[in-house]
Amino acid sequence: MDNRYEKIEKYTLEGGCPTNAFEEAIVTVPVVVHACADVGHVELKCMGPAVITRNSDDAPGKPHAVSKFTVKQRLRVDIPIVFGAKADVGEGYVDFSSSENDPAPCRCPR
Repeated sequence: MDNRYEKIEKYTLEGGCPTNAFEEAIVTVPVVVHACADVGHVELKCMGPAVITRNSDDAPGKPHAVSKFTVKQRLRVDIPIVFGAKADVGEGYVDFSSSENDPAPCRCPR
């Protein structure tokens, strides 16, 4: 048997004061959360016909005439996204609390 436990048994048998000890502590650890996301294969679907709008005021057949227009298309864009997060912790520390009102410690015989 460990010598420490022999002494404890001796003190208990001789009218010592066995007790359970505890310490209250505030433990603090900094945490950083990193967000992440992965994008899968994007799929497109045309939603109706394209709309063409003429923007040119040039008359047809005029020398150096140009044709200007815009095209609009309504699309449905399916984007599969998987969200995630990673947490990192830094070095922690302990703050032991004490109170002036703590009872006096038990004085066991030596």
